[in-house]
Amino acid sequence: MSPTALVVRHVVFEDLGLLREMLTARGYGIRYLEAGQDEITADELLAADLVVVLGGPIGVGDAERYPFLAPEIAAIRARVEADRPTLGVCLGAQLMAAALGADVAPTGRGEI
Repeated sequence: MSPTALVVRHVVFEDLGLLREMLTARGYGIRYLEAGQDEITADELLAADLVVVLGGPIGVGDAERYPFLAPEIAAIRARVEADRPTLGVCLGAQLMAAALGADVAPTGRGEI
């Protein structure tokens, strides 16, 4: 059975990009979860061999407007505490930092 990379996507047009080719070349099957549509649970994240949490046009401070972020952070926390391979890109890195208890705040500048 091939290893699984579970990818949490926050906007439909963003995907793994170049990481997809690297992962598939190493035998990973890739499955996406759509944040805000699919339920993201600790059990699901813990079951994957690798989790990649992608970016999006929101920030960790937008949790009031995007209620799916709080359970997503909790699921990421469980995964990180279990010492399972996890990569956060942009918003994904913010969510990982918040899951680990870090203060995450805007820089005051536009980001690309």
